[in-house]
Amino acid sequence: MKRLYLFLLLFSLLLPVAGWAQSAIDLRATTHKASGGGHLSMLRDPDAQLTPDQALASGAWQAIPAALSAGYTSDAIWLRLVVVRAADAPQDWLVRFTNALLDDVRLYRPDGAHAWREQRAGEDTGRASWPLDTRNVVLPVQMETIGQEVWLIRLQSKNAMSTNVEVWSETAFGDTSRREYLFYGLYFGCLALLIILHVFFWRMTREKQSGLYLLYVLMNTLTELMTVALPQQVLHIPVTVSDPLLGLSMCVSLAVGVHFSLQQLELHPVWPRFSRVVLYGARAVALLSALFILSGRFSVGVILMQQVAMALIVVFISIALWLLGRGHKPARFFLLVFGIFYAGAVVSYLRNMAVVPTNFWTDHAIAIGALLHMILMSLRLNLRYDGLRRDKEIAQAETVNAIRELNEGLEVQVAKRTAALQQEIAQRVQLEQELRQSLEAERRIKEEQQDFVAMVSHEFRTPLAIINTTAQQIAKNLDAARERTLQRCQNLRDAARRMAALVDEYLTADRMDASTTAFRPALCDARQVLDATLAEWPEDRITLVTQPLPSSFFCDRGLLQVALRNLLANADRHSTPGRAIHVDVACDESGALHIAVSNHGEPVPEDEIGRLFQKYFRGHAAQHQPGAGLGLYLVQRIAEMHGGSVRLDNDGSARRVTFSLCLPPSAPA
Repeated sequence: MKRLYLFLLLFSLLLPVAGWAQSAIDLRATTHKASGGGHLSMLRDPDAQLTPDQALASGAWQAIPAALSAGYTSDAIWLRLVVVRAADAPQDWLVRFTNALLDDVRLYRPDGAHAWREQRAGEDTGRASWPLDTRNVVLPVQMETIGQEVWLIRLQSKNAMSTNVEVWSETAFGDTSRREYLFYGLYFGCLALLIILHVFFWRMTREKQSGLYLLYVLMNTLTELMTVALPQQVLHIPVTVSDPLLGLSMCVSLAVGVHFSLQQLELHPVWPRFSRVVLYGARAVALLSALFILSGRFSVGVILMQQVAMALIVVFISIALWLLGRGHKPARFFLLVFGIFYAGAVVSYLRNMAVVPTNFWTDHAIAIGALLHMILMSLRLNLRYDGLRRDKEIAQAETVNAIRELNEGLEVQVAKRTAALQQEIAQRVQLEQELRQSLEAERRIKEEQQDFVAMVSHEFRTPLAIINTTAQQIAKNLDAARERTLQRCQNLRDAARRMAALVDEYLTADRMDASTTAFRPALCDARQVLDATLAEWPEDRITLVTQPLPSSFFCDRGLLQVALRNLLANADRHSTPGRAIHVDVACDESGALHIAVSNHGEPVPEDEIGRLFQKYFRGHAAQHQPGAGLGLYLVQRIAEMHGGSVRLDNDGSARRVTFSLCLPPSAPA
């Protein structure tokens, strides 16, 4: 009992400390990056008057579970971080703050003489005075002593007070910085490409909607640039210019974005008065927020603008859902494209207001959403312009058709009076049809030749390369271990077997095209043919559903097995890993045999279905898999020899692809 009372006493004494105590960051030789998330304690300083000693001695420290996310505040925020340097760890480290728009950043470290060493940076300091020329605040730290240090960090900002504190090794920071700038280069390069394309597009079309979208993209791009502080770093823009420029770009984006959203939702024809109220209201809020920002009350203006933007997002989404239920077609597009952007904006707003934690995804949610949103909007505008162009072409074609019909009427009248001319016209029409048929046959032959050359180039080159490489390895390592030599010989046999299979498949197709002598139908047991073919596959690979089958079925047993093997091999190549192939065999009342082979996987694209059974054709999904492009072609030829057919069933909703082979009860010899 004494021990229990002692434990309770110690627990009660340590309970206040446990409210803010956090574990330390361990810096070792293997440490490349250490995140402060989960190691930080926070202290608010409303008057911004505390000294480091007063802040450290305060009892109001609060542990924060992740990164700092304090919303918009005028308080000075103190962070407490305990860092432990191991004996094998280097002395030089870099402290990075993920928020690029912090006005005042101060790092206090003990100097060993009961005093504090101060390092300062931030927008108020001026980038020319920063220790390192970086986008975010990065402070170099040299830890001379081994063991524990307590760091105090003091932050102030007019922008949202959300950031993480990271401790980097110099090498890892350099590598990450290069990747980060590459990412931003690609990101803003895509936006720049969109802007350039739409500048030309707007100059060609002079459409009001295209011009509004161009302004919309420009303002969003400017906002993103100022948010990540790239112009501030490159051009050394002072905070007295960068913050108002950022706020004004957000205000203009609000006004332009509301106008553009109303256009894309096509709300004006439905509710004209409501649309005008929303449009002019958004402009008034944008103007009022801009006045607050220019008068020096940056946080007030930005919070007002963001709260109105969030409210409008809820309004637009609600209206779009309501209109979607009533068959308003633009609402579906609006919910998809603007929903992505709105989701990113909501996450960013909640991060700024300290509702959600600060991390990579919340920091870049608005950027990712804006990029996807703008790409989809560009596609939408291009498709809309293409639709207008097609309508124009259709109208022109209708005019041409009307003129053609008039001309044909005149030609008919002339043809009635001149029999010779009518005969000549008929001959020309027949000749034109023959030429078209000849051209179509030539086109098909050319496509088959191209597919054959592509197949030979790809499918034969790979096993030949394996044979060549393996032979070189054997020649160079004659004294290699027996197991390695056997493995290389097995590689040679596998490559040779793959080439032999391709040659056999090609020769089979060639013999079937050359003559019908290869077709030798006879009475056979359909069940035995099926079992013999399925026996070549593992039992757990195929799920068989069958009905009673005829013991005497007129077919070519060998060709039917070839067709079944090709269907099973095709399903195996394109099936989702771990999912079995489904085989359904039945015989209908007329005695016809129906075999359906299904696999779970991506449906066949619509543009490939027409060529799926062509000789040597290989779809996009089969480009990286072995094969000659003859499997489905042979299945169709075998079905035709038996007087039957084969068809494809694409079930996109169930992600199931089915090939159905139907053979009649009897076939011509």
